[in-house]
Amino acid sequence: MVIRQLEYFIQICKAGSFTKAAEVLMVSQPTLSQQIRLLEHEFGVSLFDRVGRGIEITEAGKILFQKSIAIMGMIEEARKEVSQLKHMKRNDLIIGISSSDLIYLKPRIYKFQEQYPYISIKLTDLQDNTKQLLRNKIDVGISIYLKTCNQVDSIHLFDEELVLVVSEDHPWAEKSVIPFRMLTNLQSVLFVKDFKIRKKLYEYAKKLGISLYISVETTSTSNLLNMVQSKVGVTILSCHLVKSYDCPNIKLIRLTDPTPTCKIKLIYPKYKVMPHTTKAFIDYMSEFIIDPY
Repeated sequence: MVIRQLEYFIQICKAGSFTKAAEVLMVSQPTLSQQIRLLEHEFGVSLFDRVGRGIEITEAGKILFQKSIAIMGMIEEARKEVSQLKHMKRNDLIIGISSSDLIYLKPRIYKFQEQYPYISIKLTDLQDNTKQLLRNKIDVGISIYLKTCNQVDSIHLFDEELVLVVSEDHPWAEKSVIPFRMLTNLQSVLFVKDFKIRKKLYEYAKKLGISLYISVETTSTSNLLNMVQSKVGVTILSCHLVKSYDCPNIKLIRLTDPTPTCKIKLIYPKYKVMPHTTKAFIDYMSEFIIDPY
């Protein structure tokens, strides 16, 4: 008995006919029939009864079908584990990270490479984190926005505070802290980076029973800060993200009651045995505590 014979047998059971199974498997019907005869000879039983132009699975065939499904599942699982074992022997680590959102984390990542010089690190832009992980495009990702998936695990790194950013000439520029509900008194145009931040701000506002008007979205942090510096409007951004840019003519104002935050998470595929490079990076980042505002 060979694996191919079980694959043929399973497909015949699913298709309900040799002809249909042969089409799906792209083999000739005589070849398919010969392989099933060899399988029947090995077990010493008939696996199918011929009924008119069709077939019916015998009781012995039903038992073999159930066991064959289990065997093929175990083979597939073995293939995945062997593939993971090969992956573990690599000494490189591909990290997906949003360069526009988490640029301030890059020095921390480079320090990891100093600590583990034998691990070669490549940073790539994080787009669709789950797909990139499952297609082995990246080994780990650091993300503000995490798509949940039963094939992906995550650990919470820290909460990133969002702050109001205004020009140094703005009427509120002398304030260091304001209550969140004071945003309703804002006379300037309020920009945000993307719809997810806008959604989060609307959720905070709804809980407080207030309304916010957010007029424009742009995915570029530098564009937002340029508009603030040009006194076109104000924005709400990650505190540490803003501090990573050289913008001397702006002021940061903290928001309280509530303080809006984004959860920064490290994501990675679920492994039965985790590659040593991934484990080292996860352990390293788990100890990371970002300085508060």
